Amino acid sequence: MLSIAICDDDKSDAAKIEALIKDYMSPKEMPYQLKRFQSGEELLETREVFELLFLDIGLGGMNGIQVGKIIRETSRNSKVIYTTSYKQYCKQAVNRVHAFAYLVKPITKDKMDRQLDEILQCILEEHEKDETIKFEILEITQDGELENRIKDFEVKDIYYFEYFNRKIKIKLENEEYFFKDKMKDLAEKMQMHNFEACHQCFLINLRHVKKIKGYEVFLNNNDIIPVSQKKSADFRKKLNTFIQSAI
Repeated sequence: MLSIAICDDDKSDAAKIEALIKDYMSPKEMPYQLKRFQSGEELLETREVFELLFLDIGLGGMNGIQVGKIIRETSRNSKVIYTTSYKQYCKQAVNRVHAFAYLVKPITKDKMDRQLDEILQCILEEHEKDETIKFEILEITQDGELENRIKDFEVKDIYYFEYFNRKIKIKLENEEYFFKDKMKDLAEKMQMHNFEACHQCFLINLRHVKKIKGYEVFLNNNDIIPVSQKKSADFRKKLNTFIQSAI
């Protein structure tokens, strides 16, 4: 479960940040807990470790930079996002505490969504293993002939497989490759690598799913993949299980 904390002595700002986070997380089907603190001292007294912390620089008492330095000493895996009304303090905060990022108030929904997209992707990638897999791909030679060759792929680089014109397409960020296989056999082979079928023609890498809305899956590369009504419930369940295990 993703643990999130907001530490801000301005109740109005803290409430707005909380609302933006909840609005972002609502369609994610991702379990999380969120707590609010009004001072750095209150936050540190809990001794809880939060995976994601929104920390106001201008706190009364101990300021956000002082609190952040203590948190970094006790939990180097915590991701700190500084919030402030004074942009001139942001670089100092990021450099001295090695914060993940900063957001200047007033924080808009667009800025919050972009930042959460980035940080959640980072968290998921930290839990990934570097896995490689081989496929016998089809290539056209300079003579115009079709030939097969074995190529290694890093699992994390594959966004999805698509059954297309009696072949299977491997979709990477900027490249596409083709090979011959049955989607059923491929699905069984790739299940251990967290690929799931959302449609009879698509097998998706769950680590690249940004969100699912209705009968469409939105990926991190901005591709939109259809979800069949038949597979929708099972795909959502498996995506939720993957997210829980990854976090």
